[in-house]
Amino acid sequence: MGMRARQHEPRPRGASATLTFTATFTSALIIALALAAPRSLDAQAQGTVVVRVTSAGRPLSVATVTAATAKATTDTSGTAQLQVPAGPQTVRVTAIGFAPESLSVTVGATPVTVDVELHAEAQVLTEVRVAATRNERRVSDEPTRVEVVDREDVEEQLGGSPGVIAELLTESGGVRVQRTSAGSSGASVRIRGLRGRYTKILSDGLPLFGITTEGLGTLQIPPIDLQRVEVIKGVASALYGPTALGGVVNLVSERPTSQPEVVLNQTTRGGSDAVLWQTHTFNPQWGYTLLAGGHHQTREDGDADGWADLNGFTRFLVRPRLFWTGPHGNSWFITSGLTSEDRTGGTMRGAKLPNGEAFRQDAKTRRGDVGTVGRFFLSPDALLTLRASTTQESGTNWFGVIRERDRRNALFSEAAVTLIRGSQVMVAGAALERDAFTAVDLPQHDYTFTTPGLFVEHTWSPVSWFGMSSSARADFHSRYGTFLSPRLSALFRAGEQWNARVSAGSGVYTPTPFSEETEAIGLTHVRPIATLAAERAVGASVDIAGKVGVVELYASAHRTEIDHPVGIRSVPNTALDVELVNAARPTQSGGFEFYARTRTEPVHVKASYTYIRATELDLESGVRRQVPLNPRHAGGLTAVYEEEHDATIGLELYYNGRQSVADDPFRTVTPPYTTIDALVQKQLGRLIVFLHGEDLNNVRQTNYDPIIRPTPGLGGRWTTDVWAPLEGRVVNAGLRWQY
Repeated sequence: MGMRARQHEPRPRGASATLTFTATFTSALIIALALAAPRSLDAQAQGTVVVRVTSAGRPLSVATVTAATAKATTDTSGTAQLQVPAGPQTVRVTAIGFAPESLSVTVGATPVTVDVELHAEAQVLTEVRVAATRNERRVSDEPTRVEVVDREDVEEQLGGSPGVIAELLTESGGVRVQRTSAGSSGASVRIRGLRGRYTKILSDGLPLFGITTEGLGTLQIPPIDLQRVEVIKGVASALYGPTALGGVVNLVSERPTSQPEVVLNQTTRGGSDAVLWQTHTFNPQWGYTLLAGGHHQTREDGDADGWADLNGFTRFLVRPRLFWTGPHGNSWFITSGLTSEDRTGGTMRGAKLPNGEAFRQDAKTRRGDVGTVGRFFLSPDALLTLRASTTQESGTNWFGVIRERDRRNALFSEAAVTLIRGSQVMVAGAALERDAFTAVDLPQHDYTFTTPGLFVEHTWSPVSWFGMSSSARADFHSRYGTFLSPRLSALFRAGEQWNARVSAGSGVYTPTPFSEETEAIGLTHVRPIATLAAERAVGASVDIAGKVGVVELYASAHRTEIDHPVGIRSVPNTALDVELVNAARPTQSGGFEFYARTRTEPVHVKASYTYIRATELDLESGVRRQVPLNPRHAGGLTAVYEEEHDATIGLELYYNGRQSVADDPFRTVTPPYTTIDALVQKQLGRLIVFLHGEDLNNVRQTNYDPIIRPTPGLGGRWTTDVWAPLEGRVVNAGLRWQY
């Protein structure tokens, strides 16, 4: 949904004022916090310790250094400075991915400088504190299963597709990035076979991509500024309200202490990327990061069928973040972002559809956002967390000769208090979401949804082998009414190597006019949604994880049932009109996931398998069918040889089994296929060069069937579903300069 075509068109009511107020408020908050930051009152008998941390002879940033009650983080030069009482002290240095080190020093009037060398250590995820569940416990102690895609996978993604994060999300089993249209290149994130509209996508806990993310470019984000990705699978409405029915993806950003760098990339199919990642710390309290990117893709028709299998686009984005770290663990940051994209697709120049006409599928998008997160300790055992964000998007979309202009504004705010009482952690808070959509050319689709909510979460770990988390949320939706969403999770440990988690919960999704189908055809032929009811879901899962020698094992079984699911069907006695309706029977999804991996240096190997069986009611025939575009069987095999600060060689094989397709004149079930990717990377000092090949065996959907339909389908759609790669083999090469 791109920018409006005329400058004089009215802006959404309150959007400008909201952005101005948020920016002014957060700026004032920065000044207030800076003035309130306490000065040290006890300088008596203090000394200075300067700690220089390295790994493999290189400075190591983001290491944590503690001594007595002082704590600091190393900067990009690997240096941290502490003020500690004079006399004998023990300095401890830790960093995720490295074995901790301790040493004794004697502090006096003269500054003491010490050098510490950290050594890489496998199996590091147990030290990660996840943010997606609010209580920020270690992932190994959290009863709710949270899968973490760590910085190591982010680094590999930078050498593969430095302009997008789509492939990064698929590192988590059961997560599939599904292209929604051959014309728009839109994509959605499906978790465990459920449609993408049920997935909540957050950035540092903020909905910077909108309250709901259908049709938005949420995946076209450079991964360079990501520290990790957290994924909660299954019904999560108890945690994040009526737009998290299928799960949550939380993108956690890097901090100012990370390494700044520049990435340049070029593909064999006319794609170019230039990304700047700048970081700086002014002092131990203040720092900033800056992400800026320019991306270009020429429109390509690799199979010469007259339809663009690679849409052309030009995209620019910038995202500055400002960080403050205060005493006693207090912190605050503000983020803002601007994205501008012009995209072209549809038929190539001179090409025609079977009706003898050309078809334009272009989009112009402009999006801006502002967000803030503050964490303030009211006492050593009480934490106040404040979150707020606003997002404004405007767009123009073309479907042939039809132009659709729209604007969308999202507001979000949340306040929560976390209390720690021995083995118990309690979180209580309130949230407010507002989603306003204005269809300039189709006002019948305008809506404004306001949803205040209250939530509580209680985590209890009475013994080392057991923990339990219970949560509940009440949401008061302005159109769909009041909903209560509970969730219960339990953790059981068997020794140090094995654990099991059991989760169950119910949730809700409040429909909008947007779905994977309407993303492909637009809203012109879609009837208004006045009579829809909310979708309700119940889900449960069992997860088992452990380790045998150097092999990590994980298995999960899950089941979800959605009542009143919303689907699309044609309107009788009309040529192209469609309507969104609630199905009379539930959508059911179940299956299991499995992976095994080793992280012994220098070779990492991972094998994964996913089985999903998801069925729904076909609203045209009234017969239960497989949910389209869900491979029943899928698997992957990845092998990476990596010498730290030297070379990386990786090979990936992905298998996608048969899929059901709907409204496709050529077939009802697709053939299985396997794709092969490879990565070669070499580090030369501060320079990293990489070569990456995707779909090296050149699998294309058009090798099996045409992508263009002989006649228009549901809602006037001229292309089939996308169930296999369209662009075929793509090789990219580039460099990363860490300065």
